[in-house]
Amino acid sequence: MQPGVVGLRGALIAAWEDDLRAVRQDGFDMGRGREALVFMQRFYGLISDLRAPIQRAWGPGGHVHVVDSPDLGGPGPRVSQSRIRLRNHSDLVAVELFSYVDGEPQPNPAAGLDREIRVAEIGTLAFVTELYRTAVDFLQVALNLDLQLGGSAWLYEHAAANYFVTTGKWASVGEAYRRASREFAVADSFESVVSALEAKAESATHGPNGANGSGFDSVEMQLSIEELHRFLEPHPDLENFVHLIQVAVAADQEDRRVLSAEIGQSLGLDSLAITKLGRLLAMAPDVARDADFAPDLSEWSFLPSYNVHFFRRAHTIDDFLVVEGTLVPRAAVEGTTTTSPGTAFKLEEGSLLPDGIVTFLMTDVVESTPMWIQSRASMYQAMRRHDQLLTSAIEANGGIVLKERGEGDSFFAVFPRATDAVIAAVEAQVAVQSEEWPDHLSFSVRMAVLTGEADAADRDYRSPAVNRCAKLRRRAVGSQILVSETTYSIVADILRDDIRLVSVGKRRLEGHDRPEEIYIVQHAEAKLEAEVAEDTVLA
Repeated sequence: MQPGVVGLRGALIAAWEDDLRAVRQDGFDMGRGREALVFMQRFYGLISDLRAPIQRAWGPGGHVHVVDSPDLGGPGPRVSQSRIRLRNHSDLVAVELFSYVDGEPQPNPAAGLDREIRVAEIGTLAFVTELYRTAVDFLQVALNLDLQLGGSAWLYEHAAANYFVTTGKWASVGEAYRRASREFAVADSFESVVSALEAKAESATHGPNGANGSGFDSVEMQLSIEELHRFLEPHPDLENFVHLIQVAVAADQEDRRVLSAEIGQSLGLDSLAITKLGRLLAMAPDVARDADFAPDLSEWSFLPSYNVHFFRRAHTIDDFLVVEGTLVPRAAVEGTTTTSPGTAFKLEEGSLLPDGIVTFLMTDVVESTPMWIQSRASMYQAMRRHDQLLTSAIEANGGIVLKERGEGDSFFAVFPRATDAVIAAVEAQVAVQSEEWPDHLSFSVRMAVLTGEADAADRDYRSPAVNRCAKLRRRAVGSQILVSETTYSIVADILRDDIRLVSVGKRRLEGHDRPEEIYIVQHAEAKLEAEVAEDTVLA
């Protein structure tokens, strides 16, 4: 979740909680007898108040507002092709979404926002809930993002996040519920909150010991780093954690332990901040191993994880989460591996990564940086879809996705059979080229397939064949699949008839003196580039 989106989410939460606090204190005025008018005024006022965080969510020079009226949204263009209109229907408020087509607003009921809201003769809590649910639904459609504010769990998670920030400890489910319900009006019973948050409880397997869910009062509600990242208050602690990661990367090169005293001195941290870093560290096995924690976590030390080198380019918590999502979870059952951020699949029981002669597929999104600058929200959506398409093609052909290899927009997969790797690459290119990408992004992927000898170690491959495949990928351009001469020698006579391998002659790979024959893949359903640049001739 990008900083601008976190800021917008935080501003929306602050307004929402202010109104929930007013309801709790019987101070919220919903305008008895004119509820529909007050609902509309409050909604448009809320959108107006969010003008600045909306603009920050889209970057300097970005869009400013999400309604047509300059009085509400301020000067500047609309944020999207969507706008919302509320109309007073006596006791009801009618919500309509419009999308601009050829410069004219057209009704868009397909977006699912159109509805009628009864605002008379309802409680103030229901009034506030409808108000903010309408705002969240609209902003998510208009801005093309997910604010992670579905349901009511965010309120208790926010209480738990604030408890962590102020105490350095994880709140129990009971403590989080008590803090929220004492300050804000809530509609949830404790039992319903337990049901929703039970999965977060470390000792939930023990079950409740008393009636009405009271046994969960002391169950610890531990938030993940990603969940903490969604709230503004923990961000200073997450920034300290990113600094700690960078120290761990440097310590890995020096083969030494990282000490809490060292971190505290370099950042000028007090004991509470050190304790919070220790708790974050305990949730990051890909950063630390052989960790030694004091009982109260006021002191700790650790050796950098074997995987810590993957975070050498992690300068923000977003970077950390993206890379972490591509790594094999160290706490996972033996035989599992990741396919894309947030997803995992299970290998056959007892199976291992293939050793010996294997085939590697490496991919990379071409010119992705300008697209990230053009539209961060759209690129997050596009990259999730990219990961799904490539993972599907690779898995369907017997391949295993290992992790990103050097860049955040790349894939690294291994296949026991060379023919399967080539077919997977073709099917992935067809899928990418057939997809309708958001905001008309020009999405192209370069790929390389190489067969060589390699042994799997620690769920990874380190061999000259891996390096050669990465360098072959570097020779490729967008919408192109390059195949090595070793792969060609295996598949030339047994590949499907609809896939052709065409030689482009000999080329040198970076760092290698011996040129090798390189082949490009051709297929009727994919527009694949057929040219490979000649070697640079040095005088």
